[in-house]
Amino acid sequence: MRQLAIGEAGVHAVLLYGPTGSGKGELATALAQAWLCRQPTAEGADGECRACGAFERGNSSDFLRISPGGKSNLIRLASINPVHPDPRPEEEQTVPLKEFFRTSPLMSRHKVALIENAHRMNADASNALLKTLEEPHPHAKIVMTTDSVGGVLPTILSRCLAVACELPTEEELRRQFPEATEDDLRLSEGAPGRLRQILDRKDRYRRLADFARRLPHRKPGEALAVGDEFRAICEGLDAGGGARNANAEGLDLLAAFLAREPSADPRWTHLTIEAHRRILQNGSPGIVFDSLFSSMLRRRAS
Repeated sequence: MRQLAIGEAGVHAVLLYGPTGSGKGELATALAQAWLCRQPTAEGADGECRACGAFERGNSSDFLRISPGGKSNLIRLASINPVHPDPRPEEEQTVPLKEFFRTSPLMSRHKVALIENAHRMNADASNALLKTLEEPHPHAKIVMTTDSVGGVLPTILSRCLAVACELPTEEELRRQFPEATEDDLRLSEGAPGRLRQILDRKDRYRRLADFARRLPHRKPGEALAVGDEFRAICEGLDAGGGARNANAEGLDLLAAFLAREPSADPRWTHLTIEAHRRILQNGSPGIVFDSLFSSMLRRRAS
């Protein structure tokens, strides 16, 4: 990574991939700042130059962050290529990537774009990005992150340096977080970032773990009450990202827990993943949760 940071590797695009909480976001941010820094050291950005100061204040004109948005949680063409009129809501509009790279950096070594959750690009955005990667500007650098490397176009992958962000072993995780319980570790799926988040709000996450453990012992007639209970648990997970993100996180964690719960029906994990997909597609939480738990408990009864 040192050669990448100081620009000796000849790489203009990097894709960091790994599960949620594996540290790829922190690594992407550090690499972006190192590329912006005017005098990076062997450890990365020096943290002292004007470029670093602007980046740390969040007002660098040479840095562009692109994230999924809208009801479908996608990165659309307008984020990559100029589209007139721009179909995105005003609060989601940023300078398109192609337009951003047209000018040279004002105070930094490079212009840097960070594309978060690159697998959420739709087909038009992916094809537009591919053209930018095929004909890069000399001052342009792109760093991308993804939880699902299989969701990124193979042609994009072939034009990036793909770096896996590996998880620590369970022993390393236990040494780093000695206060973590077995339930905490199961919910985190071994990802340090997610485990740190769980421990910061452990009462709320342990409530979800207790719910998941009791689920195989609930009766079919309780399905609607179970759905209401789960919805209340998800509301407690909302850390400012909105109800849909909290519901999606709750389902994601529930699937992770059930996949390792001996008393749970193996089919329940698939049902929970399908419910997660429906929530991300703007499904009604009440309908999705009622359907999920009715299907689960009916299958258990049969």
